[in-house]
Amino acid sequence: MRILLLLLLTAPLLAQTNTDIYNPEAPELVLVWNRVGDVSAGLQSVEAAEFSPDGSLAVSGGKFGYKVMLWRVADGALLWESAHESEVECVTFSPDGRRIATGGEDYFLRVWDTETGEQLHGVEMEEAGFDGITWSPDGKYIVGGDELGNAVFFDGTTYDEVARIDCGSTINSLQFTQDGTRMVVGGNIQTPDPEGPGGNKYTGFAKVIDVASMEVVQDIGEQPGSIKSVRYSPDEKYFATGGFDNKARLFDAATGDLVREFTDSLKIEAVAFTPDGHYLATGGHDQAINFYRLADGELALRLPMARVEYIDFTDNGRMMLTSHEDSGLLSCYLLQSNTQSRGNYQQIADKQLNNRDLKDGH
Repeated sequence: MRILLLLLLTAPLLAQTNTDIYNPEAPELVLVWNRVGDVSAGLQSVEAAEFSPDGSLAVSGGKFGYKVMLWRVADGALLWESAHESEVECVTFSPDGRRIATGGEDYFLRVWDTETGEQLHGVEMEEAGFDGITWSPDGKYIVGGDELGNAVFFDGTTYDEVARIDCGSTINSLQFTQDGTRMVVGGNIQTPDPEGPGGNKYTGFAKVIDVASMEVVQDIGEQPGSIKSVRYSPDEKYFATGGFDNKARLFDAATGDLVREFTDSLKIEAVAFTPDGHYLATGGHDQAINFYRLADGELALRLPMARVEYIDFTDNGRMMLTSHEDSGLLSCYLLQSNTQSRGNYQQIADKQLNNRDLKDGH
């Protein structure tokens, strides 16, 4: 009850979004907290982490401790923890924030009650686990991307499997458009190669699925490195990919044409757009998050940190959540507003405030 009350109290405030309050030249961030999100006697890694729809909560999945953990964003308090029987690969909230879906290497899709941490349902897959997971904006589908290349659609209420789309090879990442009509998926293609790591060669792919027809309608073609992350831009004119060839690429969402490339020094694990549309953030083995300015493609900020596995922003753009390999850290940052230097503080403040003197014209 306490968590649901917090959701109701904070939702109106967190829903307010104004892209005019941020610095368009370089983002300004402050670390709010670090937490250990994976506890193990050996290696530690948080494979995925996402904010709740209203931004008041965050969920994380541990690689070596197998834990699903729910955190309060305001102070980093751990509210509950539960577990898979092996590595947790992916996590996501339902659109109303009341449930959490997770996928693991125990070949289970599990659904949890956000308030209590109780497992509501579990679906065991026969042949492969999920590396990526997402929930459709209307709540109708939970979609898991498995290691055999299937985008598996589950009914968001009954959890029955309703469709399975073969995308060819391992799916690492998925995201719906805001209206839920399309979904971009990205992953890696594994082919035998005696000179490759483990006797294999890894390249990448990204494809777009039309949800109504349950068919792949766009394919950008084979990419030089495994694609680990895909994301739509806030206006959905573009989608970005990040991969193990050290490249993040920006594609036209309508045509699939390559628009721009961004190069990190090492492999990229995660990409995410800031909700104001100013930057594409990339993270991975470079031990930093790089913010590339979309207006000109230049690097606006390099923010040092442990190796990055996942990046997420609140819908209003105020907070950034990052999960980390090697350290097992989960980190939360605040994106500072920049209205004082831009000279528009009072104008924006007056619109946001509910003060009686402003209403009365004093």
